[in-house]
Amino acid sequence: MHDSLLYLSEADVTGADISLARLRDTVAAVFAAQARGTAQAASKSVLTLGPGHVFQAKPGVMRAEGLAGMKWIGQIPPVPNGGQTLSSLIVLSDLKSGAPVAVMGGDWITAARTAAMTVIAAQKLARADSTSIGFLGCGVQARSHFDALRLVLPGLKEVVACSRSAASAERFAAMARAAGLAARTTREPRQAVEGLDVVITTVPEGAEVLEFVDTAWVAPGAFVGAVMEARHAARDGHPCHRRTRADACADGLGTHDVRGALRSGSRRSGGRRFQGAQFSDATRDVQFLRPCAGRSRRGAGRLRDSVAERPGHAAGALS
Repeated sequence: MHDSLLYLSEADVTGADISLARLRDTVAAVFAAQARGTAQAASKSVLTLGPGHVFQAKPGVMRAEGLAGMKWIGQIPPVPNGGQTLSSLIVLSDLKSGAPVAVMGGDWITAARTAAMTVIAAQKLARADSTSIGFLGCGVQARSHFDALRLVLPGLKEVVACSRSAASAERFAAMARAAGLAARTTREPRQAVEGLDVVITTVPEGAEVLEFVDTAWVAPGAFVGAVMEARHAARDGHPCHRRTRADACADGLGTHDVRGALRSGSRRSGGRRFQGAQFSDATRDVQFLRPCAGRSRRGAGRLRDSVAERPGHAAGALS
C-alpha cells in the first residue's frame, strides 16, 4: 500500500471548482481513449434490494495515466421530504501496484460527468440554434444538465419543467428564470416534449410511473438526452427516430441484440434490460457510442474505428 492515501471529501471535490468546459473536454478525451483501446470500463455490478433501492459498482481503467478506479453508488427510493437519494464514492488505485491512492466523494462528479456526456452528444447532434428545452425530472441531474447545456447551446431562451413534484418543478423553473430564461412548469409530460428543440429526461431508478412518454411527441430534428436507461419512454416509441446513439449495453449484450430490441420497440433482449439512448429525429440507424462487452465484437471494432476518427463524438447521456 502507498505510504499516503489522499482523501477528498465531497466538499473538497466541489470546492476544487473544476469548470464544466474543462470537465466536458476531459470526458471527451476519455471516450476517445476508450475508442483507441487505452481506456476500458467494465459492466457495472448491481445489487438490487427493492424498487429504487440498489447498490452499484462501476470499475474502469485508464492505462496511459496508470490508474484504475471504481465508483460505488448507493441509491434509495425517493423520500417524502425530497432529500438525497443517491450517494457515491470513488476509489482510485495505482495500475501497476494495485494499491489505492485516493478516495473521494462522488456526488458532484456523478452529476457533472453525466451532464458532460449529454453535452458532448448535443454538440454533435443538437441544432446549434436551439432555443427551447424541456426537462422531465427536475432534480440534481436536471440542474447539472441545465448548467452544462447552456455553455454549448447559448441560444436557449425557454424552459419547460415537468416533475413528479410540483414543488421541485417550480424550484427548477425559478432557477431558470434567475438565469435569465423564460420558464414554466407543467404536470403533463407531453408539454415538456412536444415542439421543443431539446428534451432532457432524468427519471430516477424506482420512479413509480414508467414509460409515460410517447417518443412520437419529439419534434423533427430535436435532440433528446435520455438519462437513466431511457426508462421514461414507451417501448414502441424508439423506431420512429432516424438515429439512436446508445452509450453502452449491460449484461454482456452485443450491439446486434440492442439494435434488434430498438427496432422492434423493446427495451429488453432475451429477458435482459439494455441501456438505451441518445436519439434524434425520424428512422432507424442504431449505433453505439462505446463498444458493448460480450458478443458482437466485430461491430464494436467498427465503432472503435469510427469513433477514433472523430474524438469527442463518443458520448452518451447515461449513468
